[in-house]
Amino acid sequence: MLMEPSAGSIKAADPMKKPDQIDTVLASLWQKNLPTLRERLDLIDRTASIAASGTIPEAPRLEAYNIAHKLTGSLGMFGYQQGTEIARKIEHILKDPTPNQLTTLPELAKDLRSSLASGL
Repeated sequence: MLMEPSAGSIKAADPMKKPDQIDTVLASLWQKNLPTLRERLDLIDRTASIAASGTIPEAPRLEAYNIAHKLTGSLGMFGYQQGTEIARKIEHILKDPTPNQLTTLPELAKDLRSSLASGL
């Protein structure tokens, strides 16, 4: 899972660590989780495509909602604040969507991917 390290893989933050060491650890985690991130973005894209009509079945809506929630909680840690904000908008829409909101998902999905392009 993206940004959900297993127990013991990361120790408590050491206040003596230098910022460049933290950046190195974060970069390593980002690289390690890129395949999962790409899968999650693909799922958001597919869901947005379905939602473009203004309706969406419950199962894909819930799955995409959960993915958007995870992205909202993790992207900022890696310096992708804009991605966090876009994922939050997607999450909000998928929580209790209206047909008009659903039609905005394709553009939001595109914006999310664009905001992360430098790291993909």
